[in-house]
Amino acid sequence: MAIEQNSQLGVGGTGMHGAGQGSAARMLRELQGLRVSIVAGGSANTKLALSTIRDTDTIISALNNNAGTITDVTGTISIDDLRAVGTVTVGTAAANDTVTVAGSVYILVPAIEKVEQFDYTKVKVGATAAETAANLAAAINKREGNRSASQVIATAASNVVTVRAVAEGTSGNSITLAEVGSSFTVSGATLAGGSATGGIRSTGATNSVILFWLEKP
Repeated sequence: MAIEQNSQLGVGGTGMHGAGQGSAARMLRELQGLRVSIVAGGSANTKLALSTIRDTDTIISALNNNAGTITDVTGTISIDDLRAVGTVTVGTAAANDTVTVAGSVYILVPAIEKVEQFDYTKVKVGATAAETAANLAAAINKREGNRSASQVIATAASNVVTVRAVAEGTSGNSITLAEVGSSFTVSGATLAGGSATGGIRSTGATNSVILFWLEKP
């Protein structure tokens, strides 16, 4: 997340009014969330536990302490997303093949078939796998948006649809994925990676990380 910024601060109270994004009030609240944590290091791309951090927070600086030798590793650090995630990869799409996401079955139909506005279960075969993936992601989001409580959100990049649980935690690991036919390949029988414990990870090995971060109010 970006740090709050206000370019209008000046004498006479300029830029001090309001409480919206970029306001002095938001900046001061953000500073109240300044945290300094020492996190045990580990191998590259390994979760380093920090229970209270969330991916909506902001890392200011990260220093690796190797027996007193300090190295700036800020650029290598990311915050773990605690939501479970899975993927649906679209191959050569064929009508009547299906994919199940969070208990809802989505069926491929020919591009020329008329689909009713509120029939979210039918997904038109696109001219390319990427177009079919985009159609699937849109169908999932429309269906989920009409549930009493959405379980997942979907995004498409090229021919891959990423399905992510709405809620943080391990409950998302039980959300189902399944395919019938050869059009789709799912990453597993359920979403995975949902966790109740926050953490960070580095693209390189670390020893002991001194982390300066802002906990969003």
